[in-house]
Amino acid sequence: MNNEMARTGQGQSPLGREQSKPGYDEIFYKAQVMKNGAQKLRLTMAGHRLTVKRAGDLESLWSEMEDGRGNVERIPYWTEVWPSSVVLAEHLDWNRHLLQGKLCLEAGCGLGATAMLASRFGARVVALDIEWPALYFALQSQSLNRVQTVYWVCMDWQNPAFKKQKFDFIWAGDVLYETGLANSLSCLVDHCLAPEGRVWIADQERNVSGSAWKELLAQGYKCRELSRRKVHWFAQKAQVKLVELSR
Repeated sequence: MNNEMARTGQGQSPLGREQSKPGYDEIFYKAQVMKNGAQKLRLTMAGHRLTVKRAGDLESLWSEMEDGRGNVERIPYWTEVWPSSVVLAEHLDWNRHLLQGKLCLEAGCGLGATAMLASRFGARVVALDIEWPALYFALQSQSLNRVQTVYWVCMDWQNPAFKKQKFDFIWAGDVLYETGLANSLSCLVDHCLAPEGRVWIADQERNVSGSAWKELLAQGYKCRELSRRKVHWFAQKAQVKLVELSR
């Protein structure tokens, strides 16, 4: 990263400190198979308990992605709650005072865990994903958790059907996993972010995401690294960084 990406000082997030807020590392993840074949995940993120539903037969989901020639298309990443979501949840919790009453957009919401947490914190949340099955389960999870209304929207980032520059905050976790997604994210942010708005991206630092950050910098964004740490989440271990984007 060049000098346009600098680590923040105190006061931005607990994750930049050696010790995070008590209870943040007490992460609990348990899957329960329901009678209809769906799974119910019981999570604790940023000290808050959530119940999230997802498809139960994940093996069949993966099989359905094959095109008949052994190639896999539209990999169902949405079936997991990824380590980046843990970091994002903690950051949203730490900044809940900023979110209250604000219009917020989550890009690539998947099963909707962080969107539901933000709604609990008083944000007015629109949660966006291109995969309708993810939104189907997220809507069910909303009822289970008795959170305020989240507006679940199935939409392509490159063609956002929202009024321009209406969202005070935009966030996303683990969305830079393929080449080209940085351009899609840029299209969404350009269209949706309010003039004084903020964008928070939690990323697992895959090789492909390195080029994504370079592309965002080349498009005129300023990238400020807020934190970087290892996350142990269920069977996953990942190095996750949290970045704030601005123009």
